[in-house]
Amino acid sequence: MRSLLLLPVLATIACGKSGDSANAGDAAVDSAAALADSPRAVRGTTALTCGVTGTPALEDIGIGELKQGRSIDEIPALCEVLSDSEQQGQEGMMERVVVVQIAGETVRAIIDKGRFFRIEVNTPRFRTADSLGVDTPLSRIAAMRGAQFAPGEDGVYGFSPEHCGLSFRFSLPWRPPAGGQWTAEAITARHGTAAVNRVIVIPCRR
Repeated sequence: MRSLLLLPVLATIACGKSGDSANAGDAAVDSAAALADSPRAVRGTTALTCGVTGTPALEDIGIGELKQGRSIDEIPALCEVLSDSEQQGQEGMMERVVVVQIAGETVRAIIDKGRFFRIEVNTPRFRTADSLGVDTPLSRIAAMRGAQFAPGEDGVYGFSPEHCGLSFRFSLPWRPPAGGQWTAEAITARHGTAAVNRVIVIPCRR
């Protein structure tokens, strides 16, 4: 008699497990469908490297497949896009900001008319062939051919024709104490050991 009484209970437990399995199966199907629609799935199981293998190099036009002037529509199939949103820029205007992961580091970029306009590098891992990048001392930038320094909204920027397209940012006073503009000689004399804290890839205008 006791075994007969247990049958309805066991049947209820079994049905519950069957329902849980069905729900888990549905969730797995939904997850698989979402993955199938992702750029990573289109390219198979290969990670999206953004064209970077080995030591990542900072070039005058960008990093790997992330290049200044490139269409944003091409990037999701090549690079790991972490976010794509509208944000308020330094001048108060809204701008489209895309954050991409490259070699384990995040790179922020500004999009204008559907193309990469400005790429910001904030990590010392990305360096040029001659080892320039974040943490490079100002004296090295000033020593480059035709080096110039100009004030920006958030610091002083160094430029050189040797790396047309790269802008090296320093957290320094906009102007010399006596006024006027910084020259390479004057800014080196006062702030030669200051370090680059951001590199920006911008359109090259020779």
